Amino acid sequence: MKKTIYVTGIAVLVAAVFINCNKSAKDTVDTSLLTDSEKSLVKSAGFNSNWAEKTAEGNYLIEGDILLSKAQLDELVGVGSPNELIIANEEHYRTTNVVSTPGSGFRTITVRLGSGFPSHYSTGLDQALARYNNLNLKIRFQRVTSGGNIVISGRNLGTSGGGCILGQAAGFPTSSGNPSSGFTLSTSSCATSYLNTANRADEVIAHELGHCIGFRHTDFMNRSSCGQNVNEGSSGVGAIHIPGTPTTVSGSYNSWMMACTNGSPAFSSSDGTALNYVY
Repeated sequence: MKKTIYVTGIAVLVAAVFINCNKSAKDTVDTSLLTDSEKSLVKSAGFNSNWAEKTAEGNYLIEGDILLSKAQLDELVGVGSPNELIIANEEHYRTTNVVSTPGSGFRTITVRLGSGFPSHYSTGLDQALARYNNLNLKIRFQRVTSGGNIVISGRNLGTSGGGCILGQAAGFPTSSGNPSSGFTLSTSSCATSYLNTANRADEVIAHELGHCIGFRHTDFMNRSSCGQNVNEGSSGVGAIHIPGTPTTVSGSYNSWMMACTNGSPAFSSSDGTALNYVY
C-alpha cells in the first residue's frame, strides 16, 4: 500500500501509506534511479515504468507497494494477453493468478505477524482477518505464531516520491495457486506516526493482504486517490475487471484497495462484491 497505502496508503505527503501503503500517501515515483534498460524491463513486464524505482537491495518497487525482483520481472515479460486488459474505466481488478480454493468448503490461509511490532498492530491484524472472515469467502484467514503462508515483517521502508511508505507486498499469487509469501510494514518514524492505532494498522494490513491474494489497486486506471491521473499498466500479472463493481471512482471513493489510503479500514459494498466474486 504506497497503498502508498500504497497500504498501498494515505497519501500523507509525508506517507500513506505515503501515507502510501505504500497504502501510499500521495506520491510521485522517482524513476531517476532506473537505467534505460531497467525502465524497458519494467515496461516489458507490463507495468508503467514511470511508477517504478530501484531499491537499495536491487529489487524494484512497483506501484509504490509491490516489491519485485529482476527475476520476477523477467518472468512477466510477454506473459500478458488480451484477456488480461482492463475494460474502459471500470474499477476493481484482480490478477490472472488467484489463490486456488476447493470445490466445496474453504481454504485456510495462515498469517503470522513477525516480532517487534507494537501491541496495536497485533490488534489491527486480528481485526483485518476477522473482517475478511466475516464475508464467508472460500478462503479463510487464520493467525499462527510460527510458520505461516503469509508472513508480515518489519523494516524501515523510507520514503518515495515525497511520501512515506507504509507497506510493501512481496508480489501476487503464484501460478500454483498460492498467495504471495507476505509483506513488509515500515518501521520508519513517518510510517509509525500514521500507523498509531489498531484501525490504521488494520487498514494497511488488509490492503497488503489484498495484494497477496490477487487484487490490484481499485483506482488502477488513474491513481485518483493519490491526486494523479496515471494508468499503472496491466502487466504480466493481469488487471482483470471484476464484474459488478463501479465503472468510475474518484479520489474520495472508499475501497480497501485504493492506491493511497483514506484512513478507513472498512470494506465498501463494492469491495464485498469484488471479494465474493473472486472467492
